[in-house]
Amino acid sequence: MRENPGITISDLAKRMNIKPNYLYRVLPQLQQDGKVRKRGKEWHPA
Repeated sequence: MRENPGITISDLAKRMNIKPNYLYRVLPQLQQDGKVRKRGKEWHPA
């Protein structure tokens, strides 16, 4: 995310070679913890 601010879950999953479903579960928790921010469909480092 730091290298690609504004990345979508789909693009991030492709780069990490994992299924997007995992990120849909993990990223909201990281957002609650203040580690990432969401703007529309884009995710940014906090």
